[in-house]
Amino acid sequence: MSVKLAKLLSMLAGSQNDTTKKIGKGVMIAVISPFVAVTVLIGAIFTDGINFNKNIITSLYEGTPITGFDGEKGEFIKDVQHGLSLIDTEINVTNQTFTNGAVLNSYQVKGYYIGLMFSSQKIVLNEEKAKQWVKCFTVQTEEAGNMIPTSINSTIYSQIESYFEIILEDETKEAMERIYGGLIGNNSGTVTTLTKEELDKLLSQLPKETSELRKKIVLQAGDAVGKIPYYWGGTADCAGYEGNDFGTTIVPDEKGRNKKGLDCSHFVDWVYWTVMNNNLGNTNTSGQIKLCRKISSDELLAGDLAFLMDTQGNTTHVGIYSGTNDKGEKVWIHENAHDNNVAVNTVSYWSGYYRLNFMEGR
Repeated sequence: MSVKLAKLLSMLAGSQNDTTKKIGKGVMIAVISPFVAVTVLIGAIFTDGINFNKNIITSLYEGTPITGFDGEKGEFIKDVQHGLSLIDTEINVTNQTFTNGAVLNSYQVKGYYIGLMFSSQKIVLNEEKAKQWVKCFTVQTEEAGNMIPTSINSTIYSQIESYFEIILEDETKEAMERIYGGLIGNNSGTVTTLTKEELDKLLSQLPKETSELRKKIVLQAGDAVGKIPYYWGGTADCAGYEGNDFGTTIVPDEKGRNKKGLDCSHFVDWVYWTVMNNNLGNTNTSGQIKLCRKISSDELLAGDLAFLMDTQGNTTHVGIYSGTNDKGEKVWIHENAHDNNVAVNTVSYWSGYYRLNFMEGR
């Protein structure tokens, strides 16, 4: 089985042979949320020609029964399904321990496990190992006994290696990240713009009492999806697109990105600047959160913000709440370093929800 899995991994990592070309070079279009259509690389197959595509990946994640695989492949599918079932149970248990309303990002927790199983380093889980797996996606805060979710790869990978006494190979990490990217509707920097129909649907699913101002904020954020590259420390020169030269080649940032764009906080600044002529002081996440009050999940209104924090309570990311999708999942629009652009998805790793003070009652 290891040979077959290694071959599958190489395909997930982006290699193309004659067989993958026959299925469109392994690239398929997936619409995971009703608002996003992006190019996803989950068109890999087993060496003997058995298709293993994004539909099966999604079915594994959602717990949908999968039939048609016998023998060794059937046993492999059962191992993955059993592990994911145990992880689901542990995610629910762990979410109840968080005191700040945060929840684990199930797409990442489960997607990374699916990716791991598609590698030569697969781990078959029992109840104890499932607890260890989920624990890898949490960190201890300074307050004794208080845990919060983490989405930081270096932390997650380090904890997986410690708990399971392995050294994750680069190819394994790549498979994990590709599966996760496919599940949330993104894939390693490839984000498509939203069509008018998708934007209309995004707005139509907001509560009827949503103010026109808040609708405009969501519309402006949604219109930017796929249009503004991620650039660490990048700030807007003015409101709107004209005059900002987004996408032009400039000096690379710390990660080598060389397209003019924005980071997460300055994207939020730009959206409010464009809609309300208020750039929030053109500040970072630490400055933005000082302009807000914390709210509960039930209080969220379109245009409110969510912040991600590290174990010391420092803000590290921010996103704009944009309603819910057909499944009732919260939809977020944010300048996402993982995708190298503005993205819309249903990530759930936020540490808390916040409302800008000047948006009270609006």
